[in-house]
Amino acid sequence: MTLPMSAITIVKNRTQQLSSLITQLESSSAKPSELIVVWMSSPSDLSLIQSSHFDVIHKFANQDELPIAKARNKGFSEARYNSIVYFAVDAVISPTLIDEGYRTLDVNTLVSTSVKLLPIDLCDALASSKSINASKSQALSKENDLKENYYGKPSYASTCCSAFFICKTDFENVGGFDEHFQGFGLNDEDFITQCKCSGLVLKKISTVTFTPYRQQHRCPTNHLLNYVLNAKRFYRKWGSYPCKEVLSAFASKGLINKDYEHSGLKVTRMPAHSHNEKTTPIADNLLPINSVERISTANSAKHEAQAHV
Repeated sequence: MTLPMSAITIVKNRTQQLSSLITQLESSSAKPSELIVVWMSSPSDLSLIQSSHFDVIHKFANQDELPIAKARNKGFSEARYNSIVYFAVDAVISPTLIDEGYRTLDVNTLVSTSVKLLPIDLCDALASSKSINASKSQALSKENDLKENYYGKPSYASTCCSAFFICKTDFENVGGFDEHFQGFGLNDEDFITQCKCSGLVLKKISTVTFTPYRQQHRCPTNHLLNYVLNAKRFYRKWGSYPCKEVLSAFASKGLINKDYEHSGLKVTRMPAHSHNEKTTPIADNLLPINSVERISTANSAKHEAQAHV
Protein backbone atom coordinates (compact mmCIF):
# COMPACT_ATOMS: atom_id res chain seq x y z
CA MET A 1 0.00 0.00 0.00
CA THR A 2 1.33 3.42 -1.00
CA LEU A 3 0.14 6.49 0.89
CA PRO A 4 -0.01 10.12 -0.30
CA MET A 5 2.88 11.08 1.94
CA SER A 6 6.38 12.49 1.59
CA ALA A 7 9.31 11.10 3.58
CA ILE A 8 12.35 13.29 4.17
CA THR A 9 15.88 12.65 5.37
CA ILE A 10 19.19 14.52 5.19
CA VAL A 11 22.59 12.92 4.68
CA LYS A 12 26.25 13.81 4.40
CA ASN A 13 28.54 10.84 5.02
CA ARG A 14 26.22 8.11 6.30
CA THR A 15 25.45 6.59 2.93
CA GLN A 16 25.24 3.02 4.28
CA GLN A 17 22.54 4.16 6.68
CA LEU A 18 20.68 5.82 3.81
CA SER A 19 20.68 2.56 1.88
CA SER A 20 19.39 0.77 4.99
CA LEU A 21 16.62 3.34 5.51
CA ILE A 22 15.43 2.89 1.92
CA THR A 23 15.37 -0.89 2.42
CA GLN A 24 13.34 -0.47 5.60
CA LEU A 25 10.82 1.79 3.85
CA GLU A 26 10.52 -0.74 1.02
CA SER A 27 9.70 -3.42 3.61
CA SER A 28 7.09 -1.31 5.40
CA SER A 29 3.45 -2.36 5.43
CA ALA A 30 2.61 1.10 4.03
CA LYS A 31 5.03 3.11 1.93
CA PRO A 32 5.39 6.82 1.24
CA SER A 33 4.86 8.07 -2.29
CA GLU A 34 8.27 9.73 -2.27
CA LEU A 35 11.48 9.94 -0.30
CA ILE A 36 13.30 13.27 -0.49
CA VAL A 37 17.02 12.99 0.24
CA VAL A 38 18.79 16.27 0.87
CA TRP A 39 22.56 15.96 0.43
CA MET A 40 24.51 18.34 2.63
CA SER A 41 27.74 18.12 0.66
CA SER A 42 29.14 16.87 -2.64
CA PRO A 43 27.44 13.91 -4.37
CA SER A 44 28.56 10.36 -3.58
CA ASP A 45 28.15 6.93 -5.17
CA LEU A 46 24.64 6.70 -3.70
CA SER A 47 23.52 10.18 -4.71
CA LEU A 48 21.27 8.76 -7.43
CA ILE A 49 20.03 5.65 -5.60
CA GLN A 50 16.45 4.78 -6.55
CA SER A 51 13.66 2.44 -5.46
CA SER A 52 11.06 0.47 -7.38
CA HIS A 53 8.55 1.07 -4.56
CA PHE A 54 8.48 4.88 -4.41
CA ASP A 55 10.12 7.93 -5.95
CA VAL A 56 13.51 8.90 -4.52
CA ILE A 57 14.16 12.58 -5.14
CA HIS A 58 17.70 13.83 -4.53
CA LYS A 59 18.39 17.47 -3.69
CA PHE A 60 21.90 18.89 -3.51
CA ALA A 61 23.61 21.81 -1.79
CA ASN A 62 24.49 24.79 -3.96
CA GLN A 63 27.39 25.55 -1.61
CA ASP A 64 30.23 23.56 -0.07
CA GLU A 65 28.15 22.32 2.87
CA LEU A 66 24.48 22.77 3.67
CA PRO A 67 23.82 23.43 7.39
CA ILE A 68 21.48 21.07 9.18
CA ALA A 69 18.52 23.43 9.65
CA LYS A 70 18.68 24.62 6.04
CA ALA A 71 18.90 21.03 4.79
CA ARG A 72 15.82 20.06 6.77
CA ASN A 73 13.88 23.12 5.62
CA LYS A 74 14.85 22.44 2.01
CA GLY A 75 13.49 18.92 2.26
CA PHE A 76 10.16 20.15 3.59
CA SER A 77 9.90 22.84 0.93
CA GLU A 78 10.36 20.22 -1.80
CA ALA A 79 7.67 17.84 -0.48
CA ARG A 80 4.79 17.28 -2.90
CA TYR A 81 2.37 16.00 -0.25
CA ASN A 82 0.91 17.71 2.80
CA SER A 83 1.46 14.66 5.02
CA ILE A 84 5.17 14.39 5.81
CA VAL A 85 7.37 12.10 7.88
CA TYR A 86 10.94 13.13 8.72
CA PHE A 87 13.59 10.54 9.63
CA ALA A 88 17.13 10.83 10.89
CA VAL A 89 19.07 8.91 8.25
CA ASP A 90 20.33 6.37 10.81
CA ALA A 91 16.92 5.67 12.35
CA VAL A 92 15.74 2.06 12.53
CA ILE A 93 11.99 2.02 12.02
CA SER A 94 9.15 -0.42 12.57
CA PRO A 95 7.49 -1.90 9.47
CA THR A 96 4.19 -0.45 10.71
CA LEU A 97 5.46 3.06 11.52
CA ILE A 98 4.40 4.77 8.29
CA ASP A 99 0.87 3.38 8.48
CA GLU A 100 0.40 4.19 12.17
CA GLY A 101 1.86 7.67 11.88
CA TYR A 102 -0.23 8.50 8.81
CA ARG A 103 -3.46 7.36 10.50
CA THR A 104 -2.65 9.36 13.65
CA LEU A 105 -1.57 12.56 11.89
CA ASP A 106 -4.08 15.39 11.68
CA VAL A 107 -3.89 19.11 11.03
CA ASN A 108 -2.38 21.10 13.91
CA THR A 109 -0.58 18.04 15.27
CA LEU A 110 2.95 16.71 15.45
CA VAL A 111 3.21 12.94 15.86
CA SER A 112 6.36 11.37 17.28
CA THR A 113 7.37 7.84 18.20
CA SER A 114 9.03 6.33 21.21
CA VAL A 115 12.78 6.52 20.57
CA LYS A 116 15.39 4.22 22.11
CA LEU A 117 19.14 4.80 21.95
CA LEU A 118 21.27 1.76 21.19
CA PRO A 119 24.97 1.06 20.71
CA ILE A 120 25.91 1.64 17.08
CA ASP A 121 26.74 -2.01 16.36
CA LEU A 122 23.44 -3.23 17.80
CA CYS A 123 21.52 -0.58 15.89
CA ASP A 124 23.22 -1.60 12.64
CA ALA A 125 22.43 -5.25 13.31
CA LEU A 126 18.82 -4.37 14.04
CA ALA A 127 18.57 -2.45 10.76
CA SER A 128 19.97 -5.44 8.87
CA SER A 129 17.70 -7.98 10.56
CA LYS A 130 14.50 -6.48 9.05
CA SER A 131 12.77 -7.73 12.20
CA ILE A 132 12.59 -5.20 14.97
CA ASN A 133 10.21 -7.30 17.04
CA ALA A 134 12.59 -10.26 17.18
CA SER A 135 15.41 -8.14 18.56
CA LYS A 136 13.39 -5.65 20.59
CA SER A 137 13.81 -7.21 24.02
CA GLN A 138 17.57 -7.45 23.65
CA ALA A 139 17.74 -3.88 22.37
CA LEU A 140 15.72 -2.45 25.24
CA SER A 141 17.89 -4.19 27.82
CA LYS A 142 20.96 -2.54 26.33
CA GLU A 143 19.44 0.89 26.73
CA ASN A 144 19.85 0.85 30.51
CA ASP A 145 23.59 0.28 30.12
CA LEU A 146 23.91 3.69 28.48
CA LYS A 147 22.09 5.85 30.99
CA GLU A 148 25.21 6.80 32.96
CA ASN A 149 27.30 7.48 29.87
CA TYR A 150 25.80 10.83 28.95
CA TYR A 151 24.68 13.95 30.77
CA GLY A 152 21.16 12.90 31.66
CA LYS A 153 18.63 11.37 29.33
CA PRO A 154 18.40 13.06 25.90
CA SER A 155 15.62 15.61 25.78
CA TYR A 156 12.19 14.78 24.42
CA ALA A 157 12.73 17.23 21.57
CA SER A 158 16.02 15.67 20.54
CA THR A 159 14.59 12.16 20.36
CA CYS A 160 11.31 13.39 18.89
CA CYS A 161 13.11 14.81 15.87
CA SER A 162 14.62 11.42 15.07
CA ALA A 163 11.26 10.51 13.51
CA PHE A 164 8.13 12.65 13.39
CA PHE A 165 5.04 13.30 11.30
CA ILE A 166 3.67 16.75 10.52
CA CYS A 167 1.55 18.45 7.87
CA LYS A 168 3.52 20.64 5.48
CA THR A 169 1.13 23.55 6.08
CA ASP A 170 1.72 23.33 9.84
CA PHE A 171 5.49 23.12 9.36
CA GLU A 172 5.38 26.27 7.27
CA ASN A 173 3.08 28.05 9.73
CA VAL A 174 5.49 27.48 12.64
CA GLY A 175 8.42 28.71 10.53
CA GLY A 176 10.33 25.45 10.17
CA PHE A 177 13.73 25.01 11.82
CA ASP A 178 15.45 28.19 12.97
CA GLU A 179 18.45 28.66 10.68
CA HIS A 180 20.07 31.11 13.11
CA PHE A 181 21.08 28.30 15.48
CA GLN A 182 24.76 27.62 14.90
CA GLY A 183 26.40 24.23 14.65
CA PHE A 184 25.38 21.56 17.10
CA GLY A 185 22.78 21.82 19.80
CA LEU A 186 19.22 22.87 20.69
CA ASN A 187 17.76 23.34 17.21
CA ASP A 188 15.39 20.44 17.91
CA GLU A 189 14.39 21.87 21.28
CA ASP A 190 13.66 25.22 19.67
CA PHE A 191 11.55 23.62 16.92
CA ILE A 192 9.42 21.62 19.35
CA THR A 193 8.96 24.68 21.56
CA GLN A 194 7.88 26.67 18.50
CA CYS A 195 5.35 23.95 17.64
CA LYS A 196 3.91 24.01 21.18
CA CYS A 197 3.70 27.79 21.27
CA SER A 198 2.02 27.80 17.86
CA GLY A 199 -0.76 25.62 19.21
CA LEU A 200 0.20 22.29 17.68
CA VAL A 201 -0.88 19.23 19.64
CA LEU A 202 1.99 16.82 20.30
CA LYS A 203 0.99 13.16 20.06
CA LYS A 204 3.14 10.07 20.55
CA ILE A 205 2.46 6.64 19.15
CA SER A 206 3.72 3.56 20.93
CA THR A 207 5.76 2.29 17.98
CA VAL A 208 9.45 2.23 18.88
CA THR A 209 12.11 3.82 16.66
CA PHE A 210 15.72 2.98 17.38
CA THR A 211 18.62 5.34 16.82
CA PRO A 212 22.33 4.80 17.49
CA TYR A 213 23.94 6.24 20.57
CA ARG A 214 26.59 8.74 19.46
CA GLN A 215 28.80 11.19 21.28
CA GLN A 216 26.54 14.14 20.52
CA HIS A 217 23.84 12.64 22.73
CA ARG A 218 26.16 13.58 25.60
CA CYS A 219 26.58 17.06 24.15
CA PRO A 220 30.36 16.66 24.11
CA THR A 221 32.43 19.55 25.31
CA ASN A 222 33.97 20.14 21.87
CA HIS A 223 30.59 21.68 20.97
CA LEU A 224 30.59 23.92 24.05
CA LEU A 225 30.80 27.26 22.21
CA ASN A 226 27.94 26.52 19.84
CA TYR A 227 25.89 25.09 22.67
CA VAL A 228 26.31 28.25 24.74
CA LEU A 229 25.40 30.47 21.80
CA ASN A 230 22.34 28.42 21.03
CA ALA A 231 21.28 28.28 24.67
CA LYS A 232 21.47 32.06 24.83
CA ARG A 233 19.42 32.40 21.64
CA PHE A 234 16.86 29.96 23.06
CA TYR A 235 16.68 32.05 26.25
CA ARG A 236 16.14 35.25 24.25
CA LYS A 237 13.30 33.63 22.33
CA TRP A 238 11.54 31.71 25.08
CA GLY A 239 12.64 33.21 28.40
CA SER A 240 14.20 30.05 29.85
CA TYR A 241 17.25 27.86 29.35
CA PRO A 242 16.77 24.41 27.77
CA CYS A 243 18.42 21.12 28.73
CA LYS A 244 19.50 22.25 32.19
CA GLU A 245 21.02 18.84 32.91
CA VAL A 246 23.62 19.50 30.23
CA LEU A 247 24.24 23.06 31.39
CA SER A 248 24.59 21.87 34.99
CA ALA A 249 27.13 19.27 33.85
CA PHE A 250 29.12 21.97 32.08
CA ALA A 251 28.92 24.16 35.19
CA SER A 252 30.13 21.34 37.43
CA LYS A 253 33.20 20.99 35.21
CA GLY A 254 33.88 24.72 35.46
CA LEU A 255 33.20 25.31 31.77
CA ILE A 256 30.38 27.80 32.34
CA ASN A 257 29.36 29.93 35.31
CA LYS A 258 27.19 28.17 37.89
CA ASP A 259 24.93 31.18 38.39
CA TYR A 260 23.99 31.39 34.69
CA GLU A 261 20.26 31.50 35.46
CA HIS A 262 20.73 34.73 37.41
CA SER A 263 23.68 36.48 35.76
CA GLY A 264 23.57 35.14 32.20
CA LEU A 265 25.39 32.28 30.53
CA LYS A 266 29.15 32.67 30.04
CA VAL A 267 32.01 30.35 29.12
CA THR A 268 34.61 30.32 31.90
CA ARG A 269 36.97 27.61 30.67
CA MET A 270 37.68 25.90 27.40
CA PRO A 271 37.47 22.10 27.59
CA ALA A 272 40.44 19.79 27.37
CA HIS A 273 41.01 17.88 24.15
CA SER A 274 41.69 14.59 25.91
CA HIS A 275 41.34 13.02 29.32
CA ASN A 276 45.04 13.63 29.99
CA GLU A 277 44.91 17.36 29.37
CA LYS A 278 43.90 20.05 31.81
CA THR A 279 41.15 22.49 30.97
CA THR A 280 42.41 25.80 29.68
CA PRO A 281 41.39 28.85 31.74
CA ILE A 282 39.96 31.79 29.85
CA ALA A 283 41.75 35.10 30.36
CA ASP A 284 40.27 36.84 33.41
CA ASN A 285 38.27 33.61 33.91
CA LEU A 286 35.63 34.93 31.51
CA LEU A 287 35.09 34.78 27.76
CA PRO A 288 32.79 37.57 26.58
CA ILE A 289 29.90 36.26 24.51
CA ASN A 290 30.87 38.34 21.46
CA SER A 291 34.22 36.52 21.46
CA VAL A 292 32.38 33.22 21.64
CA GLU A 293 30.27 34.26 18.66
CA ARG A 294 33.32 35.09 16.53
CA ILE A 295 35.03 31.80 17.34
CA SER A 296 31.91 29.70 16.99
CA THR A 297 30.75 31.22 13.71
CA ALA A 298 34.13 30.49 12.14
CA ASN A 299 33.97 26.81 13.10
CA SER A 300 30.31 25.83 13.14
CA ALA A 301 29.81 25.37 9.40
CA LYS A 302 32.77 23.01 9.28
CA HIS A 303 31.73 20.78 12.16
CA GLU A 304 27.96 20.77 12.46
CA ALA A 305 27.20 18.37 9.63
CA GLN A 306 29.79 15.90 10.91
CA ALA A 307 28.07 15.85 14.29
CA HIS A 308 24.67 14.82 12.97
CA VAL A 309 24.70 13.19 9.60
